[in-house]
Amino acid sequence: MCCYVGCVSETAIESIRRSTRVMLLFTELTAVLPIFFLLQERRPWAVLGLLMAGVVAIIVIRVRGTLLRLRGLWEPYSYARVYGLVAAAMGIAVLAAVTGSQTGVFTAILVGITASEFFVARPLGVASRHVGIVVALQSAAFWIVVVSTGHGDMVGPTLIGTIIMTSGLAYSVGLTYRWWEGVLKLEQARRDAAELATTRERLRLAEDLHDILGHALEVVSLKSELAVRLTDPEKSKAEMIEVQRLARNALRDVRALAHGNRRTDFGTELTGARGLLDSAGIACDFDADPTALTTSERDLFGRVLREAMTNALRHADPRSCTVSLAVTPDQATLRIVNDGVAPLQRDGEGSGLAGLARRVEASGGSFTARAVEPASFEVIASLPR
Repeated sequence: MCCYVGCVSETAIESIRRSTRVMLLFTELTAVLPIFFLLQERRPWAVLGLLMAGVVAIIVIRVRGTLLRLRGLWEPYSYARVYGLVAAAMGIAVLAAVTGSQTGVFTAILVGITASEFFVARPLGVASRHVGIVVALQSAAFWIVVVSTGHGDMVGPTLIGTIIMTSGLAYSVGLTYRWWEGVLKLEQARRDAAELATTRERLRLAEDLHDILGHALEVVSLKSELAVRLTDPEKSKAEMIEVQRLARNALRDVRALAHGNRRTDFGTELTGARGLLDSAGIACDFDADPTALTTSERDLFGRVLREAMTNALRHADPRSCTVSLAVTPDQATLRIVNDGVAPLQRDGEGSGLAGLARRVEASGGSFTARAVEPASFEVIASLPR
């Protein structure tokens, strides 16, 4: 359903809405037909006035309900209300048949139109059962009328005609209602899909900002602290120049993110991580060849490495860090381990690691971040090939 909704444009949905709206309004015009038939035979003015008033009242109720549904108010009438409308329509049809045997049966149109209300926001089977009850009651009423008025020879044609008119109109109008309901659901599904896409994009931007700024600020903090501790002015100056470079790179990455053209590269992150660990006096053992990875793998593994380095500097006091990359024809696995984790620290995932887990799993891979012995933290990301 989501794939189908994504393929339906707003223009296409509006076209469906317009055609369905016309169909619904056209079906309401059939309720005017009984007026034409009632005028074909002479009746007492009081009876004719009563019949006309009843037909007009039903038309007004029907048109009002249809207009409300066209505006999106898709609430079904209660069974009591629907049966009340059906009873009123059936009473008009019976009175018309009693006072005009030639055209009265055509007012059964009203019964079929009002019975279509059973299809609004109800299962098709349930609606069909209620329509069946209405048809049975109407058939019994018309049989009594035809027989009691001395037209027993017309029982067969009358019952067949009223059954066809009532059930045919009930189903045609009712299924048009269901079609409109489907249009409303399709439109709502499209809005939900658009909102979900917006939410996902916001989440992606938040995760990217966390990756960029979290890592950059952590490294800036580390190098600034190192520059303060250094007694050699030249080395201190070099560290501050590096801080300036990192800040500019972070600003560049944020701008690239805003324009939607930022990518992370595992090779670049690997070089940066090695330099960062060296400057912090942390022993590093890197066994990874970025050239063995595809573009998408380099991007995702670059994010994993960056977040792992950020967490190591922020949440631990590492003395060593190991980065290894294993590539086979079926799978690529990146493993990062750092020591210096407090023994009592429990496994946990910050927002950065949780975001990485979602990214890796969305690519069909697996992601693990956990504390391991002795007093270390391990991050493993695997991607299928």
